Amino acid sequence: IVAFLNRYFTIMCTIIKKHGGTIDKFIGDAIMALFGAPVSYEDNCRRAVAAANEMREALSLVPLGDLQMPEGMKFNIGIGIHYGDVIVGSIGSSDKTDYSVIGDSVNLASRLEGLTKTYGAMVLVSESVKKDVADNPDGFVFRRLDDVKVKGKTTPVPIYAVDKNIEEFSAIYRDSYAKGFDLYKRGVWKLAEECFEKALEEAPNDKAASLMKGRCQEFELNPPQNWDGAIAFTTK
Repeated sequence: IVAFLNRYFTIMCTIIKKHGGTIDKFIGDAIMALFGAPVSYEDNCRRAVAAANEMREALSLVPLGDLQMPEGMKFNIGIGIHYGDVIVGSIGSSDKTDYSVIGDSVNLASRLEGLTKTYGAMVLVSESVKKDVADNPDGFVFRRLDDVKVKGKTTPVPIYAVDKNIEEFSAIYRDSYAKGFDLYKRGVWKLAEECFEKALEEAPNDKAASLMKGRCQEFELNPPQNWDGAIAFTTK
């Protein structure tokens, strides 16, 4: 495991630094990186998304070595990106400090990373990232998946998947999902369910569309109280 993680970290950290990012720390098998400190660029968000895309493409290059994956499983990762204000500096005790960042923006990025498994998307970004990249899209394809209230927050956050390319999902899928999501937010569960079903016909293995269809079926039977169009998560 240690040898594998060292190989994995080496490949991924090289990509992050290539795009101007800084490695903050390793948290178990996770990498925490920041773009904008100590060196900042005009296009920090674009650089972060570009790094995430390249990290995704580099997965097949990571040697597994002696690792044996369980049958039916493959090595995968999840990446969460958020753009916002943070507190940055050398943080620690009198005899040990680390240059790091803290704050709500850091926590939200971590929550987005955790949601990649829920929605089946390898790269999830917040709306602030999408808006900042909009002026310099560089071919990125953003797909709105949901509005969520992450653990500890009451304000909804729109979340977007970053697709490999526009061909990854058909135009019919994208149109059906978008229509379904609009109906879902307005509480029109039955029609929303039909739209998500149509999206699933185009992409049968899409976890996000399946999740949203299931929610619509559940909400038809048990409508949520005080619905504001956003689902609340109580775990990290």
